[in-house]
Amino acid sequence: MARRWNVLAALLALAALPALGGSISYSTLPAVLPPNLPSEGYEANGIAQFGGLVELAGDAPANIVSATLLMSNGAYESNFETVGTSQGYSELLTLNIYAVEAGDTVGSLLATDTVDALIPWRPEPTAGCGGSYMGSDGLCHGGSLSAVTFELTFLAPAQLIYGLAYNTEHYGAEPTGTTGPYDSLNIALSQSDPSVGSNPLPGTAYVSYGSGSGVSAFSQETVGPYSGAIEFDNATGVPEPATFVFVGFGLGLIGMARRKLRG
Repeated sequence: MARRWNVLAALLALAALPALGGSISYSTLPAVLPPNLPSEGYEANGIAQFGGLVELAGDAPANIVSATLLMSNGAYESNFETVGTSQGYSELLTLNIYAVEAGDTVGSLLATDTVDALIPWRPEPTAGCGGSYMGSDGLCHGGSLSAVTFELTFLAPAQLIYGLAYNTEHYGAEPTGTTGPYDSLNIALSQSDPSVGSNPLPGTAYVSYGSGSGVSAFSQETVGPYSGAIEFDNATGVPEPATFVFVGFGLGLIGMARRKLRG
């Protein structure tokens, strides 16, 4: 059953994001966030699910209890006055965890969690920035960041494949068929090596395309120097606060072959 979670409303220049697990098993979340991270647009690129293969730090199996990932949202309130609240809009996000089979292919489903996430509106356009807004770094940006945490209580092998799935107007398991702010919602990406754990397939993502019964297989695709901005926490060790500082907002889109680029 979907549950409502309040994601971190990245509307302040400085904001703290507490760690929700014990110790960290894998992370590509930067300690200090830039105005925004590059991101992958589901509606723009026809995506139903996007993710990657990760190798967890420490001994296997790991008792994973949560995962936190970053989203980049380009929708602002004045464009959607009848949608959501003054804080943001709701979107069902599903994080799937799969086993890794021979040839690094996608195996059986190990865990899944669906969150009814409140996605904060990005700031309204600023004069001189066109449809974008002025971030705290003095630059114009098209979107803002927020964090979503999923509860995933399972014993994880040393390697796993994760995938984030959600519906937009035209794509996903159940497309809405209606224009909405979710069409401007992207998964944020990291261009850095993991600070904890490792990336066995650098430059490779797992992607499925399409809608409804026509969604393609969740399989490997070359994406360049990008991986999902995500963290997995386990139940071992002594919990310590992990602080992420929001220094501004922005929106990027990775430049895959044959895909549309958005500023």
